[in-house]
Amino acid sequence: MLLLVAVATYGARHVIDFNREAPGQSYAFAGSGSGTATVVQNPAGAGLVVRVQCAAYNGVPQFDVSLPDGLTLGDCTSVGAKIYIPSGGNEQYAHYKQLQVYVDGALVFKNTKPDGSDEYPNQGDKDKWLTKTVGAADLKLDASQKALSDFAIAVGLNDDKMTYYIAELIFAYDLNLPEPELPAQGAFVTGRYRNLFAEAGYSEAQVQQRIDELWATYFEGDKDTERLYYESGSDMAYILDVNNADVRTEGMSYGMMLCVQLDRKKEFDALWKWAKTYMQYPSDDERRGYFSWQCNTDGSKKGGTPASDGEEYFVTALMFASGRWGDGTGIYAYSKEADYILDMCMEKPAQDVNPYSSVTPLFDPVEKQVVFVPYASAAKFTDPSYHVPAFYELWARWAGSNRDFYAALAAKSREMWPKFAHPVTGLMPDYAEFSGAPHNGDGDHADFLYDAWRCIMNMAIDYAWFKPDGVPYTELVGRMYKFFLSKGIADYHSIYTLDGQDKNGNTDHSPGLVACNASGALACDSKDAWAFIENFYDTAIPTGRYRYYDGCLYFLNWLNCAGRYRIYGPGVAAGASDAVADPDSDAPAVYYDLRGMRLGGTPSAPGVYIRKQNENTQKILVK
Repeated sequence: MLLLVAVATYGARHVIDFNREAPGQSYAFAGSGSGTATVVQNPAGAGLVVRVQCAAYNGVPQFDVSLPDGLTLGDCTSVGAKIYIPSGGNEQYAHYKQLQVYVDGALVFKNTKPDGSDEYPNQGDKDKWLTKTVGAADLKLDASQKALSDFAIAVGLNDDKMTYYIAELIFAYDLNLPEPELPAQGAFVTGRYRNLFAEAGYSEAQVQQRIDELWATYFEGDKDTERLYYESGSDMAYILDVNNADVRTEGMSYGMMLCVQLDRKKEFDALWKWAKTYMQYPSDDERRGYFSWQCNTDGSKKGGTPASDGEEYFVTALMFASGRWGDGTGIYAYSKEADYILDMCMEKPAQDVNPYSSVTPLFDPVEKQVVFVPYASAAKFTDPSYHVPAFYELWARWAGSNRDFYAALAAKSREMWPKFAHPVTGLMPDYAEFSGAPHNGDGDHADFLYDAWRCIMNMAIDYAWFKPDGVPYTELVGRMYKFFLSKGIADYHSIYTLDGQDKNGNTDHSPGLVACNASGALACDSKDAWAFIENFYDTAIPTGRYRYYDGCLYFLNWLNCAGRYRIYGPGVAAGASDAVADPDSDAPAVYYDLRGMRLGGTPSAPGVYIRKQNENTQKILVK
């Protein structure tokens, strides 16, 4: 039976789903194994999907496919499927399986080790929809198979007694989207914030839907598996580090930034009051103005020192709140609260409390760099991911004092990025000396670990907002992109040595890193940008036990890539509209076929075409 085609109107992909099939429809297996494949209601979402029940090894479900006119299997840059592996009814390691692909009954891909032997890698989290793709270079297709437009494809996991579900078959291809057009000036001057998803062909409706889903998940979702935002009393709330069951300045300040970006004043004020009430040190403490980086959910302090990135995000989120909503009274006089934190970051040690204290300023006054922790020996080195020059640039315009120092901070951070970056991979360390060299002696943080994910995000924000002269952001992002692409866009790992070697046996493809890397596209001048945007779009919203860090970065970077992470404050150019250009407006549209060839007018022949109008790129189906 020919599978009915549902053509998606986003991205460079031909997507087939099962929503037009009848429940109970069954499909045969390819390979020597066996099992059943039946259309059923989605057990973890809406619509219809295929339930696959394996009965013998080396067999996966097979589907008949017709690609759009003019497109062949050889044109595809990857093929894949959206798969869900339930924990219920399966053994503990049901997600450690081999992915197999067959074309017209011939095996063209399976997971193997470098020596060619079979491999059963971690395919991703259970109880979550996963997009599994195989690049064209890994598909063993002969010339006749590459020429196919109509064929049978079998995709699935190799086992003898597991159950999983397939929601979509995905055929990606190169739309020949143009290289990104980088702005001449930053958004602070122009008021225009690029929507990378729209530039890559996704619709505004889909971008907004993901934003709505993120808010519903993390601020309103299930308290055990989804939510990060928890109310405390009648007018306070906190962001929970779920895995560690505590509250951190990192998450609190990220949460406030999300709220001000999405115009959620009630939730912003609730988070700020909790942080102000429980986390900030009082005036009679030598750490006054700083925040305990780690607290219990009852407000009692666990950490005795600040973590510098928390203070930086608190300050900027408060400044944005003042710019967007205006100052209130008391602790809601946002700009005054931001100035107080900055002043306290500069005054240490507090002479009237303890002039001999080991508490230091948040920024080394000589090196003009943020310190790892403003205390004793931890203040003698830095964390590259704590460098946020775009924030410092705003402080230099808006702070009540020390503006020249903050301008110097911004200049120094911009100078440091090439020094932090490995000359080949572009990877940066978790901790670094003020010279830019990796910092040794505090665990293995001289390598590219979890903090360092954020470096590319921080560079991209600075580029997008200010595009400072003489800073090689495009080259640095390109260097990192080249490294990650060499590892596979859907397969690169979460941590590496700086020279790009695997580390600690890690094979995760973490959503937080995927999200940060996608933001790098704001400073990318090559088509590589679209691969990272598509990988981000395909990555599910993180849920479950480890959702805190991945989820915060996912949410922040989704807004950043969507042009919704914006500056609010005095002197900023008026922001561009959130909506992308109307594809039905009077402006002329330009049409292309799937190979990127420009057409003379509106296409009349049936098929799939690319329509570009104003800032909107859309894939359309002509029937």
